[in-house]
Amino acid sequence: MPGAKWNTVQFVAVADLRAENATDKDPDSPYAWMVIFACLISLMLSIGINDAYGVYQQHYQLTEFPNATTAIISWIGTTQFLVMCVGGTFSGFLCEHFDTRVMSAVGAIIMGVALIAGSFCKTVQMLMLTQGLLYGIGASFPFVAGTSIPTQWFTKRRGLATGIALSGSGLGGMWMTSATQSLIDSVGRPWAMRVTGIVACVAVLAISPWMRVRLVPSRNEKIIDWTLLRDLRFNLFLGAVVFAVAAYFGPFYQVPSYSVVVLHKSANWGSNMDTLMNGLSVLGRLAVGFLADFTGPLNLFILNTFLAAASLLVLWVPFDSVGTLIAVDLLFGFAIGGIVSVIPVVAAQVFGLARLPSIIGLLFIGYFAGGLLGVPPMSALLDDVGHRTNYSSSIWYMAILPVCSLLFSVAMRFLLTRNLCTRV
Repeated sequence: MPGAKWNTVQFVAVADLRAENATDKDPDSPYAWMVIFACLISLMLSIGINDAYGVYQQHYQLTEFPNATTAIISWIGTTQFLVMCVGGTFSGFLCEHFDTRVMSAVGAIIMGVALIAGSFCKTVQMLMLTQGLLYGIGASFPFVAGTSIPTQWFTKRRGLATGIALSGSGLGGMWMTSATQSLIDSVGRPWAMRVTGIVACVAVLAISPWMRVRLVPSRNEKIIDWTLLRDLRFNLFLGAVVFAVAAYFGPFYQVPSYSVVVLHKSANWGSNMDTLMNGLSVLGRLAVGFLADFTGPLNLFILNTFLAAASLLVLWVPFDSVGTLIAVDLLFGFAIGGIVSVIPVVAAQVFGLARLPSIIGLLFIGYFAGGLLGVPPMSALLDDVGHRTNYSSSIWYMAILPVCSLLFSVAMRFLLTRNLCTRV
């Protein structure tokens, strides 16, 4: 609307009034930016490695375990993410009551051990235990810290700072995808995992001293703030998050093999498509982080969810071509990056800042549900309906998920305010 002004609406939980400083460092300071850099590296290695699992999925499916079903193989990466979510639920509580720097360091060591142990595994079941279960346990600590800490360190440019920090996962997925494919091609899958494990362990250990919270609750709290479930606003937000997370991993996991099976491209070309998608997700995170401070985080969540749904429904569902897949990569990568970047900003603005780790702990239960709702059903459809060659049913399922997220988020916004020019 020409000449319209954005009004600001912000809901601050009572928990903010019970917060105490955990450090004498000031917000919006140079030290705060060092914390953001540490969170970026933390997410680059923890969730970035999970984002690059599509390369392993392709290798396992087409080369190492050709007789295993796609659904079974996808459970390695799914287990990785689901365990990160379960661990994140409890590590949010631990981050409030224990030194997050120590928690991140412990997680770094477990991550390295898990990937190195996985390099010696010869079966899908053992890879689920090491690359999936053990890695997920280790990565949950730097993952939840890197997700929840940034919003505590900024009052003026919270959206931008959070977007920069969360762009680490996209950066990690971008270079890790290409690096993993190159390592598998040159030295084999076992050494690719060993190198990745060593890099992850050393890098996250190095930045652990800066992984610290600024605010802690002034009284003991429960591991999960279940009282939020009495709030209809939060339930709608949780529903939107569940379906957004469900939509997140499908294209990352299936585009590499789709490129080989349907478009008859090389394995390297397929991994490059994942790299492209991760690269655009970085831009999406940064753009949303910058714009959230001006237009409102929930408004951008809704816009990006619409773009993600449109990219799949309008471009990928009706077409099987190289050009449309590239377009899907560009639009979906940008949109989904913005979605995951703005989730903690919405949570901080609407439900309160000081209790954000426990709020995110509850959101991780939503992430867990989204993980179950996403890749496993997609892979089962590819196996049972598409017979591992026809991706149509799987793509349709992927396309429906962001539509559901959009409906929940729009309902939440109208519950908060029906003024379309309100910044929320």
